[in-house]
Amino acid sequence: MYRFSRKVNLRRRIRQIQRQSIRHIIVPDNELSGDNSSESNSEQFILMHDQEEESYEETFRTIINNNFVSFPSCINHLDEDTDWASEDEYEQDKRSLYSGSPLSVTKAVHLITNFYLDINWDKQKVNGLLRLIKRLLPKPNLLPSTLKRVNKLLHLAPLTTTTLLCSDCYQSCKRAGFRSKTCANPSCSTSFRQRRSTEIIEIVRFDVRSQIQWIMNRNVAFINKSHFFPSNDICFGEQYQNMSDRSNNTITLIVHSDGAPIVRSSKQSIWPCFASITEISPPLREFQSNIIILALWLSKKKPDVNIFLTETVNDLSLLIHDETSLFIGAKEYKIQLRTQFFISDLPTKTLFCCTTYFNGYSACTFCCSRGIWSPDYKKVLYPYENNDLTARTHDSYLKAAREAIRKSNGGKEVAVEGIKGLSSLLRIFNCPTQIIYDFMHLVCLGHIPYLINRWCSLIDKKTILAIDKKLQQLRIPHNMKVVFLESITMASQWKAKNSRLFVLHVGVPIILNHL
Repeated sequence: MYRFSRKVNLRRRIRQIQRQSIRHIIVPDNELSGDNSSESNSEQFILMHDQEEESYEETFRTIINNNFVSFPSCINHLDEDTDWASEDEYEQDKRSLYSGSPLSVTKAVHLITNFYLDINWDKQKVNGLLRLIKRLLPKPNLLPSTLKRVNKLLHLAPLTTTTLLCSDCYQSCKRAGFRSKTCANPSCSTSFRQRRSTEIIEIVRFDVRSQIQWIMNRNVAFINKSHFFPSNDICFGEQYQNMSDRSNNTITLIVHSDGAPIVRSSKQSIWPCFASITEISPPLREFQSNIIILALWLSKKKPDVNIFLTETVNDLSLLIHDETSLFIGAKEYKIQLRTQFFISDLPTKTLFCCTTYFNGYSACTFCCSRGIWSPDYKKVLYPYENNDLTARTHDSYLKAAREAIRKSNGGKEVAVEGIKGLSSLLRIFNCPTQIIYDFMHLVCLGHIPYLINRWCSLIDKKTILAIDKKLQQLRIPHNMKVVFLESITMASQWKAKNSRLFVLHVGVPIILNHL
């Protein structure tokens, strides 16, 4: 029989009381028996729970403050721009929910809010629940019927902003009616008709500061603890050490992005831009609950970085240049935000940095080498003897970007030294030192399959079959769930984990006797 800790049982009991409270609201009084005793018992239990939780939290905070001091300094006052509000501040609507109701409007809303948050319902289901309860209550009643009105009653500011743009002119769209949108730009060629969902760009931006505060509070015991970090982690690297300021409380963000199709029929794709906090030790750093969502782009078109991330970069730039304060472990800390690097696959890097594709003439973002077209291979090659190893700098990037904008002059894009224009990311990242290459796409999915195909052209079919047999008979540790189902001649179809295992571990002992 499974046994649960006191804390788990306590939470289960509280959820049970919340469900009983909801039933007490929606069931008529004449169908209830012993409600007064039930309610008094519930209130007594909740009071006892609050006392136990306070003692538990006090003990936990004492442990954290004594043993897990993460930041060197804290402050004991609230900033005027802090958007935190205590629970007492939303206890404003003391009116009864309906005539003769023992519950106030705010208390009823709190009970319903705790219920749908506990079971993680979306907006549509919450609105349906609110309408159902409102119909079951005696009329007239003051229960809000939508989630928007609930948030307004509780003084909860929205943490996201949504922008709708025309996919033809990138100007804002206005609502002409229910689920009807038109382009607000009169000079747009399609402003006279309603926009289909596939003709609209939807951009959702998230509140960065609030997400950082939530994540740091969840991981307060693991912040800046060197014994939790592996010796080869980012925080021990030269770039991080040069940027970090030991006298300040620093939070460093790693920004990453990629695109993925969501609807095959309409060819719409979603492009999320995420961030993770360097000061949280791995693997907690990569947990889904510890990932910051900066912005989302939903459209058939690929994102324009200067439209997609300009406001997000403005928010990050403000937090970088002006200190902010966060509540971590019941204390207020002055925080200095930093950015570590931006990472993505090569196509996404091209879009977000406004550079030429990886198969272009000046594709290298670290040096000034220029490729030449090979009619034999029908691709751009970089002969070793022609390489120009002069390192690029951030100033040279900005200069080339401005020159590219001047030459384009509103017409066809012109690339100058492989740069097509200014990217908003250059305001918070230094290029190329903070725009790094992605090992998975560049090596595992790019160079390794190319080399394997070259090797396969040098050996006969019998040798290839022998190599395939050895790969299929591999017995590897249980923490490496890799199976070689395709032949080595189909290395271009391998997943990244297959290529990584092959080049780092099993490739040399298997291939050595056959080349």
